[in-house]
Amino acid sequence: MTQNLEELVTLFRKGDTRALAKLITMCEESEEQARGIIDMLGKDAQRKAHIVGFAGAPGIGKSTLINRVIEEYRRRDLSIGVLAVDPTSPYTGGAVLGDRSRMNRHSVDPKVYIRSMGTRGQLGGLSRATRDAIRLLRAYGKDVIIVETTGTGQNEVDVAKVSHTVVVVMMPNLGDTVQFIEAGPVEVADVFALNKSDLAGADATMAELRSMVQLRFASKPWAPPIVKTVGTTGEGVQELVDWIVRHYEYLRETGEILQREKRAYLYELVDLAKHRLSTLVDSEVHRYEQVFGGEDILDGGANPYKASDSLLKHLIEKLSEHTRLAT
Repeated sequence: MTQNLEELVTLFRKGDTRALAKLITMCEESEEQARGIIDMLGKDAQRKAHIVGFAGAPGIGKSTLINRVIEEYRRRDLSIGVLAVDPTSPYTGGAVLGDRSRMNRHSVDPKVYIRSMGTRGQLGGLSRATRDAIRLLRAYGKDVIIVETTGTGQNEVDVAKVSHTVVVVMMPNLGDTVQFIEAGPVEVADVFALNKSDLAGADATMAELRSMVQLRFASKPWAPPIVKTVGTTGEGVQELVDWIVRHYEYLRETGEILQREKRAYLYELVDLAKHRLSTLVDSEVHRYEQVFGGEDILDGGANPYKASDSLLKHLIEKLSEHTRLAT
Protein backbone atom coordinates (compact mmCIF):
# COMPACT_ATOMS: atom_id res chain seq x y z
CA MET A 1 0.00 0.00 0.00
CA THR A 2 2.89 2.35 0.82
CA GLN A 3 4.30 2.15 -2.70
CA ASN A 4 0.89 2.72 -4.27
CA LEU A 5 0.28 5.66 -1.95
CA GLU A 6 3.62 7.20 -2.85
CA GLU A 7 2.81 6.84 -6.55
CA LEU A 8 -0.61 8.41 -6.03
CA VAL A 9 0.84 11.36 -4.12
CA THR A 10 3.46 11.86 -6.85
CA LEU A 11 0.71 11.97 -9.49
CA PHE A 12 -1.35 14.22 -7.23
CA ARG A 13 1.51 16.71 -6.97
CA LYS A 14 1.66 16.77 -10.77
CA GLY A 15 -2.00 17.84 -10.90
CA ASP A 16 -3.58 14.48 -11.73
CA THR A 17 -7.31 14.77 -10.98
CA ARG A 18 -7.80 11.01 -10.77
CA ALA A 19 -5.12 10.81 -8.10
CA LEU A 20 -6.92 13.55 -6.16
CA ALA A 21 -10.20 11.63 -6.40
CA LYS A 22 -8.55 8.38 -5.29
CA LEU A 23 -6.86 10.02 -2.31
CA ILE A 24 -10.18 11.50 -1.15
CA THR A 25 -11.79 8.07 -1.48
CA MET A 26 -9.00 6.52 0.58
CA CYS A 27 -9.56 9.15 3.28
CA GLU A 28 -13.25 8.23 3.30
CA GLU A 29 -12.49 4.53 3.56
CA SER A 30 -10.36 4.52 6.69
CA GLU A 31 -8.76 6.72 9.30
CA GLU A 32 -5.50 4.78 8.97
CA GLN A 33 -5.21 5.63 5.27
CA ALA A 34 -6.11 9.25 5.95
CA ARG A 35 -3.37 9.46 8.57
CA GLY A 36 -0.74 8.28 6.07
CA ILE A 37 -1.96 10.62 3.33
CA ILE A 38 -1.99 13.71 5.52
CA ASP A 39 1.51 12.84 6.77
CA MET A 40 2.77 12.71 3.19
CA LEU A 41 1.14 16.02 2.27
CA GLY A 42 3.00 17.83 5.04
CA LYS A 43 2.79 21.60 4.93
CA ASP A 44 1.16 21.52 1.48
CA ALA A 45 -2.11 20.72 3.28
CA GLN A 46 -1.95 24.21 4.83
CA ARG A 47 -1.66 26.15 1.58
CA LYS A 48 -3.64 29.36 1.42
CA ALA A 49 -7.19 28.90 0.15
CA HIS A 50 -10.47 30.65 0.91
CA ILE A 51 -12.87 28.11 2.41
CA VAL A 52 -16.48 29.20 1.89
CA GLY A 53 -19.37 27.35 3.51
CA PHE A 54 -22.90 27.49 2.10
CA ALA A 55 -25.72 26.63 4.50
CA GLY A 56 -29.49 26.85 4.40
CA ALA A 57 -32.68 24.83 4.33
CA PRO A 58 -33.29 22.25 1.58
CA GLY A 59 -35.13 23.44 -1.51
CA ILE A 60 -33.93 27.04 -1.54
CA GLY A 61 -31.66 26.66 -4.54
CA LYS A 62 -28.22 26.41 -2.92
CA SER A 63 -26.80 24.18 -5.64
CA THR A 64 -28.14 26.38 -8.43
CA LEU A 65 -26.72 29.42 -6.71
CA ILE A 66 -23.35 27.72 -6.22
CA ASN A 67 -23.28 26.93 -9.95
CA ARG A 68 -23.45 30.65 -10.60
CA VAL A 69 -20.87 31.40 -7.91
CA ILE A 70 -18.46 28.96 -9.58
CA GLU A 71 -18.98 30.74 -12.90
CA GLU A 72 -18.22 34.09 -11.30
CA TYR A 73 -15.03 32.82 -9.68
CA ARG A 74 -13.93 31.31 -13.00
CA ARG A 75 -14.46 34.70 -14.67
CA ARG A 76 -11.95 35.96 -12.11
CA ASP A 77 -9.55 33.18 -13.18
CA LEU A 78 -9.64 31.37 -9.83
CA SER A 79 -9.56 27.58 -9.44
CA ILE A 80 -12.40 26.03 -7.45
CA GLY A 81 -13.01 22.93 -5.37
CA VAL A 82 -16.54 22.04 -4.27
CA LEU A 83 -17.45 19.53 -1.58
CA ALA A 84 -21.19 18.82 -1.62
CA VAL A 85 -21.99 17.09 1.67
CA ASP A 86 -24.93 14.76 1.12
CA PRO A 87 -26.82 12.25 3.28
CA THR A 88 -25.21 8.80 3.34
CA SER A 89 -27.02 5.81 1.92
CA PRO A 90 -27.68 3.24 4.67
CA TYR A 91 -27.17 0.51 2.03
CA THR A 92 -24.03 1.56 0.15
CA GLY A 93 -22.36 3.91 2.64
CA GLY A 94 -21.96 6.48 -0.13
CA ALA A 95 -23.52 9.87 -0.77
CA VAL A 96 -27.05 9.79 -2.18
CA LEU A 97 -28.66 12.28 -4.55
CA GLY A 98 -25.35 14.09 -4.71
CA ASP A 99 -25.40 17.79 -5.49
CA ARG A 100 -22.64 17.10 -8.00
CA SER A 101 -25.34 16.00 -10.46
CA ARG A 102 -26.63 19.58 -10.55
CA MET A 103 -23.20 21.01 -11.36
CA ASN A 104 -22.32 18.90 -14.42
CA ARG A 105 -21.79 21.96 -16.58
CA HIS A 106 -18.42 22.44 -14.87
CA SER A 107 -17.24 18.83 -15.19
CA VAL A 108 -15.10 19.55 -18.27
CA ASP A 109 -13.35 22.54 -16.69
CA PRO A 110 -9.92 21.42 -15.39
CA LYS A 111 -9.93 24.33 -12.93
CA VAL A 112 -13.08 23.05 -11.19
CA TYR A 113 -13.25 19.92 -9.07
CA ILE A 114 -16.60 18.84 -7.59
CA ARG A 115 -17.06 15.97 -5.18
CA SER A 116 -20.05 14.63 -3.25
CA MET A 117 -19.16 13.60 0.30
CA GLY A 118 -21.38 11.31 2.35
CA THR A 119 -22.04 12.26 5.97
CA ARG A 120 -21.45 8.59 6.93
CA GLY A 121 -23.66 9.02 9.96
CA GLN A 122 -21.59 11.84 11.40
CA LEU A 123 -23.61 13.97 13.82
CA GLY A 124 -23.93 17.45 12.35
CA GLY A 125 -23.39 16.35 8.78
CA LEU A 126 -19.63 16.87 8.26
CA SER A 127 -17.62 13.67 8.25
CA ARG A 128 -13.98 13.35 9.23
CA ALA A 129 -13.16 12.81 5.56
CA THR A 130 -14.64 16.21 4.64
CA ARG A 131 -11.86 17.93 6.57
CA ASP A 132 -9.29 15.65 4.94
CA ALA A 133 -10.73 16.49 1.52
CA ILE A 134 -10.34 20.20 2.32
CA ARG A 135 -6.67 19.56 3.10
CA LEU A 136 -6.23 17.70 -0.17
CA LEU A 137 -7.85 20.51 -2.15
CA ARG A 138 -5.59 23.04 -0.43
CA ALA A 139 -2.53 20.94 -1.26
CA TYR A 140 -3.82 20.57 -4.83
CA GLY A 141 -3.66 24.35 -5.15
CA LYS A 142 -7.33 25.36 -5.26
CA ASP A 143 -7.87 29.08 -4.67
CA VAL A 144 -11.41 28.70 -3.31
CA ILE A 145 -12.97 25.66 -1.62
CA ILE A 146 -16.76 25.65 -1.33
CA VAL A 147 -18.44 23.37 1.23
CA GLU A 148 -22.18 22.89 0.79
CA THR A 149 -24.09 21.18 3.59
CA THR A 150 -27.26 19.12 3.49
CA GLY A 151 -29.02 22.01 5.21
CA THR A 152 -30.55 20.13 8.11
CA GLY A 153 -30.13 20.09 11.86
CA GLN A 154 -26.79 21.21 13.23
CA ASN A 155 -25.10 21.46 9.81
CA GLU A 156 -25.14 25.25 9.59
CA VAL A 157 -23.16 25.45 12.81
CA ASP A 158 -20.80 22.65 11.80
CA VAL A 159 -19.95 24.20 8.43
CA ALA A 160 -18.75 27.27 10.32
CA LYS A 161 -16.18 25.06 12.05
CA VAL A 162 -14.37 24.41 8.75
CA SER A 163 -15.02 27.66 6.87
CA HIS A 164 -13.47 31.11 6.78
CA THR A 165 -16.67 32.62 5.38
CA VAL A 166 -20.20 31.26 5.86
CA VAL A 167 -22.95 32.18 3.41
CA VAL A 168 -26.41 31.50 4.83
CA VAL A 169 -28.89 31.16 1.97
CA MET A 170 -32.53 32.07 2.52
CA MET A 171 -35.55 32.68 0.31
CA PRO A 172 -38.87 34.52 0.52
CA ASN A 173 -41.89 32.70 1.93
CA LEU A 174 -39.71 30.17 3.74
CA GLY A 175 -42.23 30.24 6.55
CA ASP A 176 -41.88 32.22 9.72
CA THR A 177 -38.67 34.15 9.05
CA VAL A 178 -38.49 35.29 12.66
CA GLN A 179 -38.75 31.67 13.86
CA PHE A 180 -35.99 30.67 11.44
CA ILE A 181 -33.81 33.48 12.74
CA GLU A 182 -34.41 32.38 16.33
CA ALA A 183 -33.40 28.81 15.42
CA GLY A 184 -29.77 29.87 15.36
CA PRO A 185 -28.16 29.33 11.92
CA VAL A 186 -28.02 33.07 11.29
CA GLU A 187 -25.57 33.41 14.17
CA VAL A 188 -22.83 31.85 12.04
CA ALA A 189 -23.57 33.96 8.95
CA ASP A 190 -20.89 36.20 7.48
CA VAL A 191 -22.96 36.91 4.37
CA PHE A 192 -26.67 36.42 3.68
CA ALA A 193 -27.93 35.47 0.23
CA LEU A 194 -31.65 36.06 -0.22
CA ASN A 195 -32.10 33.66 -3.12
CA LYS A 196 -35.13 33.46 -5.41
CA SER A 197 -35.55 37.15 -4.70
CA ASP A 198 -37.74 37.49 -7.80
CA LEU A 199 -40.56 35.81 -5.85
CA ALA A 200 -43.31 37.68 -4.06
CA GLY A 201 -42.48 38.52 -0.48
CA ALA A 202 -38.78 39.20 -1.12
CA ASP A 203 -38.96 42.80 0.09
CA ALA A 204 -40.69 41.79 3.34
CA THR A 205 -38.10 39.09 4.03
CA MET A 206 -35.33 41.56 3.23
CA ALA A 207 -36.74 44.04 5.75
CA GLU A 208 -36.92 41.37 8.46
CA LEU A 209 -33.34 40.31 7.80
CA ARG A 210 -32.10 43.90 7.92
CA SER A 211 -33.81 44.45 11.27
CA MET A 212 -32.28 41.25 12.62
CA VAL A 213 -28.76 42.19 11.44
CA GLN A 214 -29.06 45.65 12.99
CA LEU A 215 -30.21 44.14 16.28
CA ARG A 216 -27.85 41.19 16.58
CA PHE A 217 -24.69 42.50 14.98
CA ALA A 218 -24.71 46.14 16.08
CA SER A 219 -21.81 45.67 18.50
CA LYS A 220 -19.78 43.37 16.26
CA PRO A 221 -16.99 44.54 13.92
CA TRP A 222 -18.52 42.75 10.92
CA ALA A 223 -22.23 43.03 10.11
CA PRO A 224 -23.29 40.46 7.49
CA PRO A 225 -24.43 42.07 4.23
CA ILE A 226 -27.66 40.83 2.67
CA VAL A 227 -27.52 40.22 -1.08
CA LYS A 228 -30.55 39.53 -3.25
CA THR A 229 -29.84 36.74 -5.73
CA VAL A 230 -31.64 34.72 -8.38
CA GLY A 231 -29.68 31.53 -8.94
CA THR A 232 -31.49 30.58 -12.13
CA THR A 233 -30.51 33.82 -13.90
CA GLY A 234 -27.34 34.79 -12.05
CA GLU A 235 -28.79 38.07 -10.85
CA GLY A 236 -26.90 39.41 -7.83
CA VAL A 237 -24.19 36.74 -7.97
CA GLN A 238 -21.38 39.14 -8.83
CA GLU A 239 -22.29 41.27 -5.82
CA LEU A 240 -22.49 38.15 -3.64
CA VAL A 241 -18.98 37.04 -4.63
CA ASP A 242 -17.72 40.60 -4.12
CA TRP A 243 -18.94 40.46 -0.52
CA ILE A 244 -17.50 36.98 0.04
CA VAL A 245 -14.11 38.23 -1.17
CA ARG A 246 -14.44 41.38 0.92
CA HIS A 247 -15.08 39.31 4.04
CA TYR A 248 -11.97 37.24 3.34
CA GLU A 249 -9.93 40.43 2.99
CA TYR A 250 -11.39 41.67 6.28
CA LEU A 251 -10.34 38.44 8.04
CA ARG A 252 -6.80 38.73 6.73
CA GLU A 253 -6.45 42.44 7.47
CA THR A 254 -7.64 42.08 11.07
CA GLY A 255 -5.85 38.80 11.79
CA GLU A 256 -9.17 37.12 12.53
CA ILE A 257 -8.40 34.45 9.93
CA LEU A 258 -5.69 33.03 12.19
CA GLN A 259 -8.18 32.77 15.05
CA ARG A 260 -10.66 30.95 12.81
CA GLU A 261 -7.96 28.55 11.64
CA LYS A 262 -7.00 27.81 15.26
CA ARG A 263 -10.63 27.25 16.28
CA ALA A 264 -11.17 24.96 13.29
CA TYR A 265 -8.11 22.91 14.26
CA LEU A 266 -9.23 22.60 17.89
CA TYR A 267 -12.76 21.60 16.82
CA GLU A 268 -11.23 18.91 14.64
CA LEU A 269 -9.04 17.58 17.44
CA VAL A 270 -12.07 17.29 19.73
CA ASP A 271 -14.18 15.62 17.03
CA LEU A 272 -11.41 13.13 16.23
CA ALA A 273 -10.96 12.30 19.90
CA LYS A 274 -14.72 11.80 20.32
CA HIS A 275 -14.86 9.60 17.23
CA ARG A 276 -11.95 7.44 18.35
CA LEU A 277 -13.38 7.06 21.85
CA SER A 278 -16.80 6.18 20.44
CA THR A 279 -15.25 3.58 18.14
CA LEU A 280 -13.30 2.12 21.04
CA VAL A 281 -16.40 1.93 23.24
CA ASP A 282 -18.37 0.19 20.48
CA SER A 283 -15.60 -2.36 19.90
CA GLU A 284 -14.97 -3.10 23.58
CA VAL A 285 -18.39 -2.90 25.21
CA HIS A 286 -19.25 -6.43 24.09
CA ARG A 287 -16.64 -7.59 26.61
CA TYR A 288 -18.89 -6.46 29.48
CA GLU A 289 -18.98 -9.89 31.14
CA GLN A 290 -15.23 -9.80 31.74
CA VAL A 291 -15.23 -6.09 32.57
CA PHE A 292 -18.19 -6.19 34.95
CA GLY A 293 -17.21 -9.42 36.64
CA GLY A 294 -19.15 -12.28 35.08
CA GLU A 295 -22.73 -13.24 35.81
CA ASP A 296 -23.62 -10.43 38.26
CA ILE A 297 -24.56 -8.04 35.47
CA LEU A 298 -27.06 -10.49 34.04
CA ASP A 299 -29.06 -10.91 37.24
CA GLY A 300 -29.04 -7.22 38.14
CA GLY A 301 -26.61 -7.66 41.00
CA ALA A 302 -24.02 -5.16 39.76
CA ASN A 303 -24.03 -1.52 40.78
CA PRO A 304 -24.09 0.33 37.41
CA TYR A 305 -21.96 3.16 38.79
CA LYS A 306 -19.23 0.78 39.93
CA ALA A 307 -19.58 -1.17 36.71
CA SER A 308 -19.12 2.00 34.66
CA ASP A 309 -15.95 2.72 36.67
CA SER A 310 -14.63 -0.69 35.65
CA LEU A 311 -15.59 -0.12 32.04
CA LEU A 312 -13.92 3.28 32.02
CA LYS A 313 -10.72 1.83 33.49
CA HIS A 314 -10.75 -0.89 30.85
CA LEU A 315 -11.26 1.64 28.05
CA ILE A 316 -8.43 3.85 29.30
CA GLU A 317 -6.09 0.84 29.24
CA LYS A 318 -7.21 -0.03 25.71
CA LEU A 319 -6.84 3.58 24.59
CA SER A 320 -3.27 3.59 25.90
CA GLU A 321 -2.56 0.45 23.87
CA HIS A 322 -4.03 2.01 20.72
CA THR A 323 -2.02 5.18 21.23
CA ARG A 324 1.23 3.25 21.64
CA LEU A 325 0.55 1.26 18.48
CA ALA A 326 -0.21 4.43 16.50
CA THR A 327 3.07 6.13 17.41
